[in-house]
Order: sequence, then C-alpha cells, then structure tokens
Amino acid sequence: MAGSLKSLSVSEAAALCGVGRTTVGYWIRSKKLHAIRQGRNYTIPVEDLLFFLNSSGQEIPPELLAKNSNGPIFKSYQNCWQYWNGTDHGLRCQGCVAFKNQLQDCFTVKDSGLLGCADCKTCRYYRETILRRIQFIHQIELPAAVFKDLYLWGGNSSCAEICGIAQEKLIGLGIEKIVHAHSLPKVIAVVRKLALGEPAIKEDCIISIKNDQQYPKKVRVSVYLLREPAHAFLVLGFPLVPESDH
Repeated sequence: MAGSLKSLSVSEAAALCGVGRTTVGYWIRSKKLHAIRQGRNYTIPVEDLLFFLNSSGQEIPPELLAKNSNGPIFKSYQNCWQYWNGTDHGLRCQGCVAFKNQLQDCFTVKDSGLLGCADCKTCRYYRETILRRIQFIHQIELPAAVFKDLYLWGGNSSCAEICGIAQEKLIGLGIEKIVHAHSLPKVIAVVRKLALGEPAIKEDCIISIKNDQQYPKKVRVSVYLLREPAHAFLVLGFPLVPESDH
C-alpha cells in the first residue's frame, strides 16, 4: 500500500506501525511527526513518517522501507512559515517578506533585511530542511556547491576558499555575486540545457570566478541535475593553473 502512496491517513500509519491512532495523534500534536491538516483530519507524508521512525530509532515497516530503499531519508519539504507554525518563532512570520511573497526559499533574500530571521547558518529550519539535503557536498574535496534558480543553497569550504567568501555567506548568494559578468551567459546556457533534460555538463565549461585577487580565477566546472533537492544542481569546480605558474 505505502509503496504507491505519497501520504497516509492516521489510521493507515497506525496500522503500518503497529500502534494505536492515539499514539500517532500524539506524535503529530507534539510536532514530532509532520502532518498536513485537512479539515478535521490529518494526512501524513510517507517520507515524514519514514524520517520520524528512522530518527527516533523505531522499526520501519517493510512496506515503507521498500519505498525509500534507494536513497537517504528526508522530511518532506515545507516552506519556512509552515515549519515554524505553532511555535514562538512562527509569531514573527506574518510580517516576514518570505511569508508575504510566499517565497519557497527564504534564505535567498536574507540580504534584504526584511526576513524575520537572523543567521541562516544557525537556523533550525535551514539545517533540517535544506542542509540535510545538501550535506553530501561537505564530503567532497573539490570546490562543490548546490544551486537552484541561480541562487546558492550552500557550498563547501573549498568553494568558499576559491570564491574568497566566508562559507556561511554562500547560503542564498546569487551566482552573479561570484561568477564574473562575462561568464554569466555561459552559466545560464548550461542551466537551460540541464533543465531541458541534458543529464550533465561534464568538464567542458570554463568560467571565471570573482575573488579578492586582481584578476578573476578561471575554473573548469561540471554541473549535474540533482534528484533531491528537486530542480537543483550540483556544481564541481576544477581550478585551472594560471599559465604564468607553468
């Protein structure tokens, strides 16, 4: 059943987990398990039930495990104001630019000064919803970053070093802040190709990166469309040695 469904009712989740409906209700009310309210009832995204069971050390029913046997387990994506709903932090969301404009990725406008939040690096929403999905880049030695809609979701320390920017400042940064102007058309063309189904742009795209040096730094990049986060891209950088260093 769960293998073909994206969400479950409270009764279905209880039956799969071998617990009562009141137990599942408690998980939801205590904010341990994310669920979507529809009138008087709740629906539970399968990925959220998987995440809750896995993170709380409970046994995962075989039917649920089969659904996610080929990848890591994440919570379902929520907008920031949905994530904070029912908390003290959530009281500030009504006056926040992310809520007013229904922005899917709040951290991309952090420099506006209109967000109701402060530092993305220490934000629980960013860490649980966004960082978990891109954490793998910090295991890559090459400069690596994830971007979507021409904004960085984050980069590793090697990426920050090559760009001459503090790592926490990469979060939500527009690519025009790090890619030199004459390389932007090339980057946009690559993104369009990938969005149209090109599986990867492998080591055939050289771009110039702004940094704190006198001249832009040339980097050969490979770009890959990611399955998760949806519609996001992984970029790997291969710094080129200047001719003067040969």
